[in-house]
Amino acid sequence: MKKLLFVALVVCAIFALCSAAYADIDITDTLSKIPSLKQGIAYSITESDFSYLSTFEIANYKGFALEAGYSQKNKLVGVISYELVNAKKLGITLPVLDLIDCRVGMWAGYSGIKLDNDNAAFEWGPSITLINVKF
Repeated sequence: MKKLLFVALVVCAIFALCSAAYADIDITDTLSKIPSLKQGIAYSITESDFSYLSTFEIANYKGFALEAGYSQKNKLVGVISYELVNAKKLGITLPVLDLIDCRVGMWAGYSGIKLDNDNAAFEWGPSITLINVKF
């Protein structure tokens, strides 16, 4: 009986803490802090083909950005890009067109991270980011 009472007290304490923490969370403020997801295309110089990129911005300085993400070919990629056109900064307020954010850059990616590194592959090349999705 003592164990059951102890478990009930612990569960009540957890619910009390969760409800107090829940009251302090503002969902719009939390969503605004999530970095936007950038969608683009990359050309691999080593493989001579195109792949789809999905990255998020880590740092930004005067139009230059450092991005990290993944490639369609299961590669971890890093991108250094520069902003050419941003539809929001041009004053476009249409729901779909304001997502356009054209950035050109260079990317490097690595796949096949294993202990033996037999299938590891390094690729790099130019990239272009076309869409910027903010949740």
